[in-house]
Amino acid sequence: MTILIWIVRLTLGLIGLATLGLCGLALGAPFHWILALFGAWDRLIMVFGLVGLAAFWFGKWRVMTLVQAFALLALLFFNLRVPTLYPPSNFTEAEMADGQTLAWANIHDNRLALKSFALLPEVKQAKAIGLGEVPEYSNLRELFPGIGHPEFVTPSKETWGVETLGCKVERPNGELAVFEGRNFGLKARCEGYTLIVLHLQNPTRGRGEGLRVRNRELATLAEAVQNEPGPVVIMGDFNTTPSALPFYNLLQTAGLKRVACGGPAVGTWRPIGWSGTKLDRIPGLKVTIDHVLVRDVDVLACKVGSDVGSDHFPLMVTIAPPQSIN
Repeated sequence: MTILIWIVRLTLGLIGLATLGLCGLALGAPFHWILALFGAWDRLIMVFGLVGLAAFWFGKWRVMTLVQAFALLALLFFNLRVPTLYPPSNFTEAEMADGQTLAWANIHDNRLALKSFALLPEVKQAKAIGLGEVPEYSNLRELFPGIGHPEFVTPSKETWGVETLGCKVERPNGELAVFEGRNFGLKARCEGYTLIVLHLQNPTRGRGEGLRVRNRELATLAEAVQNEPGPVVIMGDFNTTPSALPFYNLLQTAGLKRVACGGPAVGTWRPIGWSGTKLDRIPGLKVTIDHVLVRDVDVLACKVGSDVGSDHFPLMVTIAPPQSIN
């Protein structure tokens, strides 16, 4: 019987150690490229961490229980420290009707996804639209006939597939770039505010180089926003979760808030193979790497849109009309 008890305790201890290792990888994710994969799943790892905490506790590994508890508290801190704006619910129907809808989607070079996105009711009513990884030679004027787009008919190669519709787009001038000819975003002048649409570098590429480039892009974006007067709205694929330290530094430096579209348990990215499966319906499995950030803008509502066939889900945000923006 004593041997059986020790076998059970050892098994529970190994379960706890495995989950503690995942927590450690998630905490270290902002500082090393390969760990960014684990860091992207920090909310899910917190669930595993709770399982490990229970395993340590019932296995009577008291010291390890305390270590696991500290790791979970650290993960919770990193997830809650981000300045987040939950859209208020005390607006009247008339005020909501006067709001401007902005839509974002990373299409991931999928023509069918681009067409599906263009057919969404919210997109048809949108004042401005941001797109990432737009397929080459897509006729944006034909797909989005109801929105102004005087500059381009097909996606600009200067931005690697990032496109903005509905506002006066400024030609890329290197302000949103860390390498010559590689603009990670576009800036547009809208009525009452500046809109920035972007797609940052995947941090898991290039044995560490991808993470360094993405962090440089975040720092470049912070500088650009600091130099931009007045209200600002930023939409895009940041390739980082809200808990990552460089993302937190961006918000603090540029005075931005993250709009919590759909609440804390709703993600925006999942492997494309999950489309239409039960995995898509499990809270916490999707990763939040697409964000809407605002400065001096009143947000009326924000939600994660329906599946259009890309590995990313669209974001729909409604802001107060220009005359209400302070």
